[in-house]
Amino acid sequence: MEKRSYSERQGKVTIREVAEKAETSIATVSYVLNHEANRYLRPELRDRVLQAASELGYVKNAAASSLKGKRRGILAVLVPQFGNIFFTRICVNVEAVARQEGCIVTICNSDDDPAQERLILDRLVAQRIDGCIISPVLLQAENLALLERHQVPFVILERSLDETYPAYDFVGHDNFQSGYLATQRLLSSGHKNIAFLGWDSPVPNVWERLDGYTTALREYGLSFRPEWVKMTELSKQAGRDAAAQLPLTDITAIVLGHHESANGALLHFQDAGLRWPEQISIVMIGTPEWSGMLRPRLTCIKRPESEMGSAAATLLFEKLRDPNHVATRRIFSCSLLEGGSVRNIL
Repeated sequence: MEKRSYSERQGKVTIREVAEKAETSIATVSYVLNHEANRYLRPELRDRVLQAASELGYVKNAAASSLKGKRRGILAVLVPQFGNIFFTRICVNVEAVARQEGCIVTICNSDDDPAQERLILDRLVAQRIDGCIISPVLLQAENLALLERHQVPFVILERSLDETYPAYDFVGHDNFQSGYLATQRLLSSGHKNIAFLGWDSPVPNVWERLDGYTTALREYGLSFRPEWVKMTELSKQAGRDAAAQLPLTDITAIVLGHHESANGALLHFQDAGLRWPEQISIVMIGTPEWSGMLRPRLTCIKRPESEMGSAAATLLFEKLRDPNHVATRRIFSCSLLEGGSVRNIL
């Protein structure tokens, strides 16, 4: 078994150790890790240093050594989609709790890119954040090993990790319920030909919404019709294109499974001359700001963003205070927000 230094065992790898592994000088490692553009280094040497640093888990510590072991009063929230109002509302409530605790919050965006997530976590650890709330890109949690190595407490937000991962703190909402409630609202008004438009994503919670949809159909004795389900990219144009592929002459209602693609679908319905609820009934999962400007208002599934943000921050502070903290999992329920987009055809 390879013998590891004390600093490596403690998650505090030094430049000297990186230099030894890369078989080069400490000065060269410093040039590479500090991104000194005025120093010419062979590309293969630079790559060797970066590879060694990555394998050892080296993180540059930007804080003064005199601060070592002290809380800095800085938390981080790392979300996968900056433009998603769902995460924006969560961040607002995280910040409110942190402010009461005398802390500030750094908010970062991974853009659902694992490499960007890794880079951000590297920088956050280097800045010695006290803790992190993260909605991860990779559910196998490769990048979270960095936080664990440097003993940074974290809470997972919304996206559950792989089942093989040990117990961890989690805050999310019931995505199955959101799909079920939306579909059940349409079924209870007499609709049987109900389409579903969702996000084609590796994130399991998105597919839990589809599970809720299919479960509600099954409870009403209805079969799943794959041609009435469109899973697409998360964009307005993708939503518009997916809606255009639906057999609109056959369906009477639709569940819009993600508000980010829903606006494109609604634009297609308008272009096609379909009025809601007269010609198509709609329930949307999510409550983006623009939904309040539509007439008639959409019937929506309201997700508990405020409660989730407050709970995630509170849970993180509990971890920071209690070294014997037991991993906690909190799942919040959704609610139906009635609008005028569902027609009763009973």
